Amino acid sequence: MDYKCFKFSFILILFVEIFFTFRAEAQIPNGQNLLSDGINSLTPYGINSPERFIKKVEVKGENFAEAFNINTLNEETLKGNIGLSAGITTALKKGDVLWISFKSRCIKSTRETGEASFELRFDQLVNGKYVWPPYLERGVSFGQEWTETSVPFVMIKDVQPEDVKLVIHFDSYPQHFELGPVTFMNFGENINLNELPRTTINYEGGEKDAPWRKAAAERIEKYRKGDLVIKVIDDNQKPVKNAEVSIEMTRNAFNWGTATSSERLLDTKSSDSKIYRDTLLRYFNQVVLENEMKWHNWTDPKNSHEQTIKGLEWLHSRDLPVRGHVMVWPSFRHLPKYINELKTDTTLLRSAIFNHIEEQTEKMYGQFQEWDVINEPYAHHDLMDILGKYEMVKWFNLAHKKEPNVKLFLNDYTMFHGDDWDGSPGESFYQTVKYLKEMGAPIHAIGEQGHIGGTPPGIPKVIERLDRFAELGLPIQISEFDINSNDDDFKARYLGDFMTAVFSHPATTGFVQWGFWEGQHWFPVAALWNKDWTIRKHGKVFTDLVSKTWWTNFEGITSDNGTVEFRGFCGDYNILIKYKGQTVQQKYSLNNNGGEVIIKTNR
Repeated sequence: MDYKCFKFSFILILFVEIFFTFRAEAQIPNGQNLLSDGINSLTPYGINSPERFIKKVEVKGENFAEAFNINTLNEETLKGNIGLSAGITTALKKGDVLWISFKSRCIKSTRETGEASFELRFDQLVNGKYVWPPYLERGVSFGQEWTETSVPFVMIKDVQPEDVKLVIHFDSYPQHFELGPVTFMNFGENINLNELPRTTINYEGGEKDAPWRKAAAERIEKYRKGDLVIKVIDDNQKPVKNAEVSIEMTRNAFNWGTATSSERLLDTKSSDSKIYRDTLLRYFNQVVLENEMKWHNWTDPKNSHEQTIKGLEWLHSRDLPVRGHVMVWPSFRHLPKYINELKTDTTLLRSAIFNHIEEQTEKMYGQFQEWDVINEPYAHHDLMDILGKYEMVKWFNLAHKKEPNVKLFLNDYTMFHGDDWDGSPGESFYQTVKYLKEMGAPIHAIGEQGHIGGTPPGIPKVIERLDRFAELGLPIQISEFDINSNDDDFKARYLGDFMTAVFSHPATTGFVQWGFWEGQHWFPVAALWNKDWTIRKHGKVFTDLVSKTWWTNFEGITSDNGTVEFRGFCGDYNILIKYKGQTVQQKYSLNNNGGEVIIKTNR
């Protein structure tokens, strides 16, 4: 979602492994150097005098003479807020091909892999402050040999030097490593990105023979499918033999959703909007309004609630369920300005929040099947700091009172954060849900955003955390998924594996992408379709899974006893029976328990 100062890959994830795929004949063309003094352009940042962790050392036996020596082994409580950064020397243009290359080696690491790790970013700045997402974000891991890492990427807009910063953000795990020459070049628009050397990102569980794959396939077969017996009889209740049976799936029971806007849905002038609507209806069966229901947007005079309602009518007329997002995003940064003025008066502040919940639920009564009551309490908790933690319970109670038939969610983004559980952001999320349940709040489900950055969680870890949160006894939905990466191959591999892991888990109910088209996506590089509607590699992975791999159609002939047995993915089906020129049609919803349907012909 937009306006995020925390991102999914805040902490580097265990077992991210990067190796090189250089072509031996590759020659680096001439370009513009963006660092005025190479490695010396990098300066330490962070708390507690970061320079004491970072020293310049002489290097022998390599084709470079000096490197940074970074040692945090004696800092067991280091939170990872430390690293190196550098500004650039010139402005950049949209379409410029940039290339970062550096050498590094691990001396000692406390990670189980024995590798050192850090996060490479090219940050976006507004008025000198970092705003998410960065233009580049890539996790880097390396062993004891000097290893060269190379990352090419393309700028997506024009920027001035003061609008960006190169960042090497150190891992939160204590470690000792060296960082050698750093090259940052701009080759302009006259070079193909694929002509430059690059790294390939791997992650735990990405191997084709990874053990989790077999177990996931077995879970999908067990939890996402059902058996159906179709029996065809005549007027005399006798079985009909040799009747033609056609079973066509019309909707998967699992929610494959996307963020959208009523403006796009109602636009009848743009040809892109028509393609957008057709694509949405073909591949998605649930939507969420991206921004219209957020409090600061809700109170914007330019936000026409009538347009939102018309957009919802369009969706409902096509049987698309809608999620509400969000009643309370509890930090002043994401609230209307007038709320900030009430922070010294708890009575007025509390009343303003209650009034907002009542206004939204009354205005939008019956429009949503699901609704995020609270968004991101891990990072955004100004309101709870002032009013107390129990205030969240009151918000849920009021929302349930006003909308008793809506499934209410707590939505956050830290489920897969932190390698260790104790004290991790993921545990904080878990404990918040647990607290709400213990206090009797009518919380019905958990929303995990799943914004993926350059250091993705390994697939076994995703499954492990889903298991952990499933202990709370609530359904889980991936509520805002996207991948912030310039590596198309990685996006395709990881999207397929992440979707498979999520779909296989019995506690999950849906997977919502935070947009799908480059022309309407808060971070265009994550979109499944390019602006010209050509599908991207990871978009093809998505469409194949939801419309082919996990989609069932069937044709058969009834046996002597008038039956056809069918096993398919849970969802809605249209059953067509043809017998002696007669056609009979019946709808059926198949669940995991299976069932039997008897269809009568007139002959």
